[in-house]
Amino acid sequence: MPETRWSNLYLVYVVVMLTLASTLSIIDRQILNVMIGPVKRDLGGISDTQVSLIMGFAFSLFYSFLALPAGWIADRYNRRNLMAAGIVGWSIMTALCGMASQYWQLFLARMGVGVGEATLGPAATSTLSDYFSPERLPLAVGIISAAPFIGQGLANIGGGPLIDYLESVPNLTVPLIGQVYSWQMVFILVGLPGVLLGALMLTLREPPRRGTLSVSSGGLPLSDLWRFIRQRGMFFGLIFLAYLGLATQGWSLFSWIIEFYVRNHGWTRTQIGINYGAIAMVVGIIGSVSGGLLAGRLLRSRVRDATLRVAMLASAVLLPTAVMLTLVDDPWLGLGLLVPVTFCMAMPNGLMLATLQSVAPNELRGQMVAVYLIAVNFLAYTFAPSLPAVLSDYVFASELALGKSISLLAAINYSMAFLALGFSLRYYRAALDQTAEWNR
Repeated sequence: MPETRWSNLYLVYVVVMLTLASTLSIIDRQILNVMIGPVKRDLGGISDTQVSLIMGFAFSLFYSFLALPAGWIADRYNRRNLMAAGIVGWSIMTALCGMASQYWQLFLARMGVGVGEATLGPAATSTLSDYFSPERLPLAVGIISAAPFIGQGLANIGGGPLIDYLESVPNLTVPLIGQVYSWQMVFILVGLPGVLLGALMLTLREPPRRGTLSVSSGGLPLSDLWRFIRQRGMFFGLIFLAYLGLATQGWSLFSWIIEFYVRNHGWTRTQIGINYGAIAMVVGIIGSVSGGLLAGRLLRSRVRDATLRVAMLASAVLLPTAVMLTLVDDPWLGLGLLVPVTFCMAMPNGLMLATLQSVAPNELRGQMVAVYLIAVNFLAYTFAPSLPAVLSDYVFASELALGKSISLLAAINYSMAFLALGFSLRYYRAALDQTAEWNR
């Protein structure tokens, strides 16, 4: 089949749409982080550990384990339609979070958000690999991988002031629902726009699949996926370990940085929300795009393991800066440290997805991303919000110990990531040699 040539304008449109979808997923996932105090109060004074289970485990349970079925579908059927259905589904469940009046109701609604969001990663990443050449893919994925920082930035810039405003006025009345708390109204407001975006996703075209092992359009069975992974066991084991450390620390910081500044530095949610939100959005975009640009330049210079080398460099910078971030007494110095931390945190995610696509045949790309979501993101999303809370509640026995907890985790996670990435380089080059046949 001759290669389909897409116009640059259309490719920009694809990247914009997938970035919007990914950004919305992060906003819906992370908006709870700016409302921890009000949620704890209105649900009966629940503990940090209990709220962390809603933030992490409730979301990640179905998000991770439904990723493999979603990847299976993405490798066989229309990926655009799968993404559109998922966006509509998780947006409705986010709005339903705003109707929860008890802890278990919010827990179940957050599980529903995870069900919908499980579709996006496998389908979007597989789609991109058919739109872009290997040399251009890191930049495209890098742009879309800025979404966690765009979403985190928007959630904080908008969510912080919004929750402070709603806290200052009487509870609002919503038709058919009745009076709602401040945090319930926020869930409803951020959830509903996704229904429109889901409909707009149907304007994309499903690209022809390329880089396949055979002329068959069907995906490969799970037995082939497991054999593929086992044959490259050291490679996958090391990079999954590295990205487990990176993701765990990233989501730990995302989950608790607002509450840390409120508790330990006495800032309002508006104050830290606007400041941190601006850093996350601006510096996060620059870092993610810079990672893609640097890796693409190195690939063109025939540095074959460029994606992992750039991620390893980012880990080396993160280790000292992230450890100091929540230990310094001056809150403005902490914000200053957030700049290099955010820049380097933004680099590896897109590089990881580009790395996975570079070693997998088309028939396994969706499922390969799904395995990554299960092996890495399930553990990261499940435990990242809870680890600082558990350390603060049960080890340091103080809500003011969030900074110590986050710093300790940074030392462990970034050391693990740096070492695992360094050991993985030669196994990555070997995996690339094995894929040369179908990447031509």
